[in-house]
Amino acid sequence: MSINFYTNQAYQQYPQVQKDVKGTKETVDKVEKVEDNVEKSFLGSLPPVRRLMSLPDKLNNGESVAAAGALALMVANFPEDCRDIAAAGGQIKDIYHGRKYTPKYNYGQYQHDFSFFKGTLFEDWYKGTKNKKVKNVLDNLYQQDESIFNTKFGEKVQKFLGITSGNSTLAPGMKNRFGFDTFLTEVKAPNAFAELTGRALKRTPKLSLIALALLEVPKLLKSLNQGETMGEQAKSFGKQTVKSGINVATVTAGIAYGGAFGAKKFGAVGSLVGMGVGAVAGAFGSKKLQDLIA
Repeated sequence: MSINFYTNQAYQQYPQVQKDVKGTKETVDKVEKVEDNVEKSFLGSLPPVRRLMSLPDKLNNGESVAAAGALALMVANFPEDCRDIAAAGGQIKDIYHGRKYTPKYNYGQYQHDFSFFKGTLFEDWYKGTKNKKVKNVLDNLYQQDESIFNTKFGEKVQKFLGITSGNSTLAPGMKNRFGFDTFLTEVKAPNAFAELTGRALKRTPKLSLIALALLEVPKLLKSLNQGETMGEQAKSFGKQTVKSGINVATVTAGIAYGGAFGAKKFGAVGSLVGMGVGAVAGAFGSKKLQDLIA
């Protein structure tokens, strides 16, 4: 015979017992939440896993188009992700065997611009396209594949924070599939935060931001059906627009800043772990900010 403790007479008659049980339960919940975040941060250090973390929520919310888009990005980026994991694995292997680790370049001194197409299956598709019209469209997209650092917004941030570019050099052995060299650049700034911001801007491709914004479109369309009147629907759409903007901004910033800090301090491993921790922190911050919007 099972007994429901919470409906037990002794439990109901003694407020202190209720208080102690409630306090214990809240403590356990907090510990489980911390463990869950640590697990997500660890798994999120693996790029393919991090890209898939949002799939369950998207599917549960009926956002099948967004889920398919996220899955497509994961598949397209898999080759480049594997190279990043391999670089981190090489660093861990050398440390484990007591060997001196020699990175491909000085992570603490230089930062290269991240790309949306570079090293992905999109690049292979671009290279193999024969249709002229499609080729022209892809040419225009490829020309737009630059980091936020090199956009007008990035230039304004640089001017505001006093960020400048220092020496540039070629990254040894780092070429894209067209054989083009990867340039490394020093980020000069008057303080640590400004330097980290410059690095984070370089690690954020403009097209990646656009892709993340497009994944929010299903939520925006769904919000248009919330409410009985046009006014209520417009209000719902406005709130979701703000929420989607917060989500894209906080998650992107978390990944960029986390990866920039980790790479500068701990090289390839730090870059991956930093992005994983940053992704979880960004998602957590996004949820808290969105909760403030009634």
